Amino acid sequence: GTYYKAFNTPANFGDAILHCRLDGGTLAMPRDPATNDFLISLKNHVNSKSCFWFGLHDRRREGRFEWMDGRLLGHWRYKSWGAKQPDDRHRGEDCVHYFSSMDTKWGANTWNDADCSIPYLFICQVTPDTS
Repeated sequence: GTYYKAFNTPANFGDAILHCRLDGGTLAMPRDPATNDFLISLKNHVNSKSCFWFGLHDRRREGRFEWMDGRLLGHWRYKSWGAKQPDDRHRGEDCVHYFSSMDTKWGANTWNDADCSIPYLFICQVTPDTS
């Protein structure tokens, strides 16, 4: 199975990736409703008032969101964007985070694209080798 850990430590997107790598993992990839719901409860248990990075970005090509393993988000796949998101505001929003559980403007616990240099909390996932 896959293990998840939410960190109550702020880091920009790149540093969050490095933190996850130290644990042998990567940023979490909520590709389905069940995983997304689990990560929401996990992050809110750790800190319900903050935003958390997870493993989705369009740093390589604007508008083409991909997971940490390179798989594309795609048009027909599960997604949970907040209101009017993603919007690439100021042409500088390439990394994706969860809004806090308190967010009433965009939607509590929904996804948003943001500037990758912002220090948010983050969620890692580790899938142990079974070999």
